[in-house]
Amino acid sequence: MAFDPVAALALALLTPNLLGVIGMLVLLVGVPLLVIAVIAVLTGYVEQDAAQFLEKLEREDVDDFDLEPDLEPEDD
Repeated sequence: MAFDPVAALALALLTPNLLGVIGMLVLLVGVPLLVIAVIAVLTGYVEQDAAQFLEKLEREDVDDFDLEPDLEPEDD
């Protein structure tokens, strides 16, 4: 692949105002997408962690459940 000076200088051919507009569009679209992606990942992590915690609690409750109740009266 040969060196193409036109492609290398393509950004130099754009006006500064057009570069500013492109930069603003990248910020207006890219930053919100990045924030949404971070929120989605964190939400998924919290949801998975909560599901695992609830499953663990349910297993502990089942393990602690006594199938044979104590029929002897307690002395107070």
